[in-house]
Amino acid sequence: MSIHYSGTANGFFVPSVHGAAMPADAKPISAEQHAALIAGQAAGKRIVPDANGTPVLADPLPLTPAGVTATLTAAVQEYMDNAARAAGYDDIKSAVTYADEPSVPRFQAEGQAFRAWRSICWNTCYQVMGEVLGGTRGIPTTAELIAALPALELPA
Repeated sequence: MSIHYSGTANGFFVPSVHGAAMPADAKPISAEQHAALIAGQAAGKRIVPDANGTPVLADPLPLTPAGVTATLTAAVQEYMDNAARAAGYDDIKSAVTYADEPSVPRFQAEGQAFRAWRSICWNTCYQVMGEVLGGTRGIPTTAELIAALPALELPA
């Protein structure tokens, strides 16, 4: 299969699929080049055209303060939602709704534990974000951020 790259579209095209819709500047590249570019992208690099329109790997763009906030908060939200799902709830929001429901004491106790844990997790996340945005620490990986969060302790 023939693969082409267009610098103006910054994308890959297959003549048998795209036909006349292929950009005029699309140039053929080898399967090996394509595989190396995709592997580089999976490792965090960007695929960009060089001065000749040939695809090359480039470092990722630096995150903006909004990007840092979005990245860190999404990681924490996903972590908390996954913890709630592991305990049988739809997500963290669902789990905390039981905190004020006395009908089933077990669910109420779990809801209260999830609610308290959620608050502590967000507090930790915002402390880390403040340090990152203040320039006193680097941007943590998702694993580093999650490791900094308190453990969830559900009642027995």
